[in-house]
Amino acid sequence: MKYFLSIVWTIIMIWLTPLVGQASVLEDYNEAHDVFITAGACTASYSDRIGKVTKSYLEQDGWKIDSYVQKQGQDGARFLLAKKDFGDGKPIYLLAFVGTETKGDVSFDLQYKKVYFDGNSLDSFTENAEKKDVPDTLPKVHRGFLDFIESGLKATTNGKDGLSLVEMLLANKDSKVYLTGHSLGGAAATLAGASLLNMGVSPEQIKVITFGAPAVGNAAFAAKYDKSLNLTRVIVSGDPVTGILQTLVGGYRQFGKELRFKSSKDRDQPHNITEYVDASIKNYYDKHDQLLQNEPQLLKSDVPKNAVGTGAYVAPLKNNLPEALSKEFWYMHEAMKDEYRNNLPGISIAAEKNPIEWKNLPVSANYRWVIVPEISVTKLQRERNIYYITLSQTVYDFKTGSMLETATFSTATYTMTPLEAFMHDLKGINYEPNSWMLTIKNNAGPEAQLPALRYFLLFF
Repeated sequence: MKYFLSIVWTIIMIWLTPLVGQASVLEDYNEAHDVFITAGACTASYSDRIGKVTKSYLEQDGWKIDSYVQKQGQDGARFLLAKKDFGDGKPIYLLAFVGTETKGDVSFDLQYKKVYFDGNSLDSFTENAEKKDVPDTLPKVHRGFLDFIESGLKATTNGKDGLSLVEMLLANKDSKVYLTGHSLGGAAATLAGASLLNMGVSPEQIKVITFGAPAVGNAAFAAKYDKSLNLTRVIVSGDPVTGILQTLVGGYRQFGKELRFKSSKDRDQPHNITEYVDASIKNYYDKHDQLLQNEPQLLKSDVPKNAVGTGAYVAPLKNNLPEALSKEFWYMHEAMKDEYRNNLPGISIAAEKNPIEWKNLPVSANYRWVIVPEISVTKLQRERNIYYITLSQTVYDFKTGSMLETATFSTATYTMTPLEAFMHDLKGINYEPNSWMLTIKNNAGPEAQLPALRYFLLFF
């Protein structure tokens, strides 16, 4: 159940300085970047083991997190607000609503009667929702979703200040807020965005990205907020939830930009958050590669580091994937490069085309260490499409050729995709920095080291 911590770690570290430009390839990249990040935040919002572990890694990386809760015995929205300053003087907020998680959440889902939506305060939203005989030409929304988000807007943080969500967001009008959620959480994020607009928040401050979310309101609601609310709806083909209200109840309409991903042929659960995360990761790396090929100067922080004498050399990732997973390798390799570059400053990564065997590198290269990664897979015989994805990492002294450390991390794909499992391996294998890693990070002289063996095997 820890699969997502590696993904979130990668997501955190690749948050680049916002890019500017008009080219469509750049716009596609920026959109993919935002979708990638918010997909991770969605999973981090859950209160289960995945969410708790993920939150801890966000905090370790400098994110300030508050979890919004309800009073004891009260059902309603639960969400995560993460804040981090990326150096431009303007903090970034990620607000992720949890999806259907409790029996109380199911009751909100089932309250599909539409009620009038209008007002500029919490009290006015409630008052208008009680009005009768409101014509369908006026904005109406799902009763359960409205109750869910209203209770969320009244919730307070666990922190000492005990601020409400509205107070937190309106206190800093220069910030940009990303509202996101999966399933019920996506519906909540959409209504939260509309509510904040009504309460005076500028449209430029809000971006809503939902994953597998049902429709929220009627045609009048969609028409009113289609142009003012910056909404992107991410859908995996075959996900029934996104159209369930239109089909079973009627009178509901989706709006905003639709971003549709193909579902996996090997997995049959298109609504699962893991499917959305996997698709978002791949979409990000696809768009990243397109930008790198067409406008490499816009990715200043992504210039390949192949210069000599920079501390460590990363050999090509050895590929032992079976044919069934062959298409996953490129994405795994991209994720590996991100992980090493972001966590080991100044390293050199082997060229992808015609790489030199590290033992044949000239002495003048003057590296201290060589990192040799290798991926392998074991398929469980009695399980359908279940694998153990194993990443091995061996570190050598460049000058002497002696082994300094070998580590192996293996993750099963019961609750995740192969790519997610590999990314979890990446994070886990170097979870506890050792002397050679700290030397690279601190640019200090090498210390005497003894060969070490670390082995981790996770059972899910």
